[in-house]
Amino acid sequence: MAEELAHDYSGYFKASNLDQELKPITVGIDRMMLRLEEFENLLELVKAESGVALTHNVPKLLALKPELDILCDRIDKLEKFVMMVGRNLDAVEKQVQIAEEELDIPDKTINVLLKSLNIFGKQKPTERLTNRNANGVYEPVAVFKTEQYFRPNGPEPNVTNRSSQEDPSSCEDCDTGTPEK
Repeated sequence: MAEELAHDYSGYFKASNLDQELKPITVGIDRMMLRLEEFENLLELVKAESGVALTHNVPKLLALKPELDILCDRIDKLEKFVMMVGRNLDAVEKQVQIAEEELDIPDKTINVLLKSLNIFGKQKPTERLTNRNANGVYEPVAVFKTEQYFRPNGPEPNVTNRSSQEDPSSCEDCDTGTPEK
């Protein structure tokens, strides 16, 4: 039986062309090994570059953090300044509107025409808003003074190099638009 089995296997190996049957498998394995090697090289390259980033770029970024914090503070102060200027502008616009109403200055819109014709029969308000106080004196809205927020010659290049004669509490960070307090 062993001879018969050996004879059958030898006939099988002779009848089948193992090289042709195994060639696609070996080609697939070779291609897979090549891709795996390329992936390994790419992985090593990424590791090397991330090492460079950790050793060189991160310390540089950390060194820039104080400057970034200062810049963020200046931006916050500038936003507060813009909001304050906006509030002042709204108050002044309201006073101008009241003054125009007091002086009967037309506002050049269709509403003025309709109000003057009184088509709808509405009575004009008897009590008007005014910019005057109880004594009849005009009171302007208090608005900011640019001297409080901006230096005449622009911002100082280096705040830490001030002379010891200056009072640090009177220093204003004018290039940001808001005084230091």
